[in-house]
Amino acid sequence: MRKTVFVTVMCAFCIFFLVSLYGCVRKKAAYEEPDYEGLEYEEEVSLRTAPAAKEMADASFKAEAEVPSEAPVEPSFEPEMRMRVYSGYCKLSVNNAEQTREALFEIAEDYGGYVERAFENTITIRVPAGTFDEVFSQILGLGDVLDKVVETYDVTEQYRDLTKRLEITQETRRRLYRLLEKTDDVEERLKILREIRRLTDEVEVIKQKLDMLKEQIAFSRITVELVPLLAYDYPYREQIPFLWIRNLDPLYMSITQLKGRISFELPGDYAHFKKEEIFRAEGPDGTRVRCGTVRNDPKGDTVFWQGAVAYHLEPFYKETSILSAGNVRYVLLTSKGSEPFYYLVGVEVNRKTIYVIEVLFPSERALEKRYASIKESISRFEVR
Repeated sequence: MRKTVFVTVMCAFCIFFLVSLYGCVRKKAAYEEPDYEGLEYEEEVSLRTAPAAKEMADASFKAEAEVPSEAPVEPSFEPEMRMRVYSGYCKLSVNNAEQTREALFEIAEDYGGYVERAFENTITIRVPAGTFDEVFSQILGLGDVLDKVVETYDVTEQYRDLTKRLEITQETRRRLYRLLEKTDDVEERLKILREIRRLTDEVEVIKQKLDMLKEQIAFSRITVELVPLLAYDYPYREQIPFLWIRNLDPLYMSITQLKGRISFELPGDYAHFKKEEIFRAEGPDGTRVRCGTVRNDPKGDTVFWQGAVAYHLEPFYKETSILSAGNVRYVLLTSKGSEPFYYLVGVEVNRKTIYVIEVLFPSERALEKRYASIKESISRFEVR
């Protein structure tokens, strides 16, 4: 009897122990994380609960790094395969800055390049890299060389790094698109879309940098600074005591107002710029005529100001002639250089105002053709 009870109790205890052990094992298994070993990248991410965008991107980059077969073999760049950017700079003293500007534009076009920027007397052109040496040598022949610099930059590593970044970013974006097709979870899809948008923006930025680098490699930059001969030969221009005489320039307008009314008739083939603040006209051969006013301060008569113009501008030019026509007294200046231009500056004083007439003859031929008619027009000049 006792033996039967003992056996029954031991059997019940064993059954209870086995049931408890089985329950513990099931409970532990319920909380264990799934085994991701051997799963594809997209399936692995789908099993996790709504991963953050950054975590997804990091996982993609990690996947790239962990698959040796996908990593391209680094190319062995030989010296002749290096990518270089060439740029040149020169400062030229020229007789006629405007004509030299036009010559630079033509050079760029003739060699299949283009003008990148032109501001006053500084011009930047782009030419095919293979023609850089030839073009730069030709440009140096346009004037007297005051300064020159040639620089070369090796951008091989930079180009290779950008290309690799672009490949990785595009591949990561493709993986996210595939993942997007496999998930139906709204929150997860939104996070994936945000990351795709960020990667798309990054792709565009890298592409822009690559395009700019390709442009710099393909087309060399040459910057030319032009210094008119008359300005370079006389470094003490700022010492001229009369501001309006100091600022006179045959090519650029320095007097910007015209007080009162004048009578100044030119031949019919001049184009008049009637909307200007001053009187301004130009002939078909480039002859330019301007008339404006400055204050008569310090007070002087027409002869005084004619002498002042001649005295202070003479160091800039090869020849100076002092002449008159009607009430106007003027100075005719001949520039230095083998192909001179001619600059006429006339003055007439009317009380507190000086009327200044400027005429630029761009060549000797223009002077021979235009001078007589200009002198006749000046002789009939009147202040009303």
